[in-house]
Amino acid sequence: MTPWDTYDVYNGILMMFIRVKKNIRHIIYWLVSVILSAVLLLLTGLYSLTDDTKAALQFIWNYRIIKENYFRTTSDEKLFENATLGMISALDDPHSALLSGKKFDLFQQSASGEYGGIGVVIGKNSNGNIHILSVFPNSSAKKIGLQSEDELLAVDGEPIFGTELEDVAKRLRGKAGTHVQIEVKRGEKKLCFDVERSNIVMPTVQSSIIKNNIGYIHIYSFTKHTPEELSEQLKTLKTNGAEKLIIDLRMNPGGLVDSVVAVANQLLTGGTIVSYHTKDGHAKKFDIIGIDRVMPMVILIDEHSASASEILAGAVQDKKEGTVIGKTSYGKGTVQKIIQTGEQSALKISIAEYRTSAGRVIDKVGIIPDIEVVQTGRIFDKNTDNVIKKAIEILEN
Repeated sequence: MTPWDTYDVYNGILMMFIRVKKNIRHIIYWLVSVILSAVLLLLTGLYSLTDDTKAALQFIWNYRIIKENYFRTTSDEKLFENATLGMISALDDPHSALLSGKKFDLFQQSASGEYGGIGVVIGKNSNGNIHILSVFPNSSAKKIGLQSEDELLAVDGEPIFGTELEDVAKRLRGKAGTHVQIEVKRGEKKLCFDVERSNIVMPTVQSSIIKNNIGYIHIYSFTKHTPEELSEQLKTLKTNGAEKLIIDLRMNPGGLVDSVVAVANQLLTGGTIVSYHTKDGHAKKFDIIGIDRVMPMVILIDEHSASASEILAGAVQDKKEGTVIGKTSYGKGTVQKIIQTGEQSALKISIAEYRTSAGRVIDKVGIIPDIEVVQTGRIFDKNTDNVIKKAIEILEN
């Protein structure tokens, strides 16, 4: 091999090394650019999702610390679900919730209409005890032997003292054909009943002539059928001589906004009944044509009157077309939206706030009655209920 051949070999090796080095540099530049782009995309995504990128990154960091250091095995599904529960809890809003498990099943049943009940109206007294106020004819409850004035102690083996009235009602509901175990106290005896749920049509409005020319209307809730039921009951009352009205909204948890607006259309003069307001400043008003002449009217509310009940009571107050008596209402003045997030989960989120026709805030405030009346006697019993007696006194005077 000549010196020139040796030089060519070394020169070839050197050139190859230079090319490899250059390629490695290009590869490194490419990898760095990809990593930086990924980081930039991540930060851009976080920035678009949150107004506090630092807090979002801290959350991700905390998640990694838990996954790498916690000594027991735990699933991401469990961690993320409880993180969601924590976020909802931070809203300090009792009406926003994660619907999963039994709560999601109840939501599905309600949405599809494939659920039934046992045929009772329940209420809570001043001591926090929940009683059966009435039992509907031909209902499962009637057939099995449940009676009005029975005190509910447990549903499906779980004590209910201290539970919200609406939550107890949800436990009693379920798909037709399923059973619910109910324990009640009747006098000094404790009795247990196995009640089969059935598809029953429960009226939401009942009425009667309570005294002379005074009609009494009890609205249990506001459903799509309530306006039609009220129309029929009003016709009957007027035919029987009613010239004044008592509208009982006690223990009414509310219902559909369109329903209460349609009810107000039959009772009040025209104008705005309620409006709702979103965080971006959007507002929507619900107006009615109304009637020309309003009957003298007293509205009964209590601490369990909520949502649509408060809309009607607030409209009566703001329009000065009746007197509201009883106790300050529940204070539920928000609109909820259900967003399904998976096959077995959904989020119920408050998206707007209701205000009365005069613009008053309802949420966490409630409707303060014109005349406060503390409940004595048996609620809804026309002979002993002192709130009903006070309403009659007002209308007679």
